[in-house]
Amino acid sequence: MKNRNRKTLETCTEIRIAAMDLLARREHSRLELVRKLGGRVADTDLLDEALDRLTADRLLDDERFCEAFVRMRVMGGYGPVRVRAELRERGVGDALVSRYLALHEADWAEQVRLVFNKKYGESPAMDAKNRAKQQRFLAQRGFSFEQIKSALADMDYE
Repeated sequence: MKNRNRKTLETCTEIRIAAMDLLARREHSRLELVRKLGGRVADTDLLDEALDRLTADRLLDDERFCEAFVRMRVMGGYGPVRVRAELRERGVGDALVSRYLALHEADWAEQVRLVFNKKYGESPAMDAKNRAKQQRFLAQRGFSFEQIKSALADMDYE
């Protein structure tokens, strides 16, 4: 249960400490920290100043966040469409996202197969209804139509 009676952060030092507490748990994007701390900060200019200082000190780094996030989501079985959307929601720029997704470009076909095999085993469904269900599952995981089509075409439907 969240503590709704948290202390308002009134100084740059208090904001920095709160941000560093969050960053100690995991990497965050700047926008995530703004969202998490924004409701507790009396002066948004102080928040910007504290986050600018954290960025200058390389404690807050959207590039490092993007790299870690992409790696985590790929290992979790998610595709590039979903990862891109999640990073946009977190305020990471498209150029940065594209660069880190491109590092995994060769892995997407294999990733689709791994996710499929984990969920459904080695053989795809024989009827159109179940095949469509499998394709929807992979699409929800964030794989493109082309990636899904290619991966399922490699499997034996006979």
